[in-house]
Amino acid sequence: MEAIKNMNGTVWVFAAILIGMVIVQALLFLRLALNMNKKTNAVSKEEISQAVKTGAVSAIGPAFSTLTIALSLIVMVGSGVTFMRCGVIGAPAWELMMAQFSAGAAGVEFGSAEFTESIFTLCIFGMTLASAPYFINTIITLKPLDKVVAKSAEAAQKGGGRSFVPYMSNAAMSGLLGYSVLDYFTAVPSIIAFFVSGFVMIFVSNLAKKLKNNTLGSFSMAIAMITAMIAGQVLTMIMG
Repeated sequence: MEAIKNMNGTVWVFAAILIGMVIVQALLFLRLALNMNKKTNAVSKEEISQAVKTGAVSAIGPAFSTLTIALSLIVMVGSGVTFMRCGVIGAPAWELMMAQFSAGAAGVEFGSAEFTESIFTLCIFGMTLASAPYFINTIITLKPLDKVVAKSAEAAQKGGGRSFVPYMSNAAMSGLLGYSVLDYFTAVPSIIAFFVSGFVMIFVSNLAKKLKNNTLGSFSMAIAMITAMIAGQVLTMIMG
């Protein structure tokens, strides 16, 4: 599309600035967390190392998924917008949907001959503003939740009981992951892959605890994902 080609160079300037801000913000959060841990000794160096390994491995699967869709998004909205939006939000499918909605609101079909620089600018604003509720929600709810966690832990220590926060966190995460995988429950191979990954994850995690092998525990999710993909692909070939 001519409009995207004409604006791509300009968009790259803003994309570089935005991604630079994100990197700086991440480094500031990391420094703040490490400084706080030095004062409180909340976690040990071994736990920090294990968390880094687990996080790095856990990010591989989603990163490949995002990269695959991002490659198709480049064709639709250009490399500058793709880098700017996916580098911050990481949801190419959502960004493309918002761009199409924005163009439709202006009465123009996305990618048609009527798709001008002005419509493309509108799409960029639409993609950006569509993410605003997430940030607003974080600003509104983060501090109150932090106070709830502190009060719950304090009450649990005084009463000798347990805090409800871990259960709430696990329930929220289960709901989020459950909602995310609902669309994949339309095919038998996907269902089998889901359960295989769960069983393998539990098995490897328990095995790592028995062997007291933190490295194995860090790679439990990666092993579960690879095993599930193999199981799903094998079953697809058998059924096909």
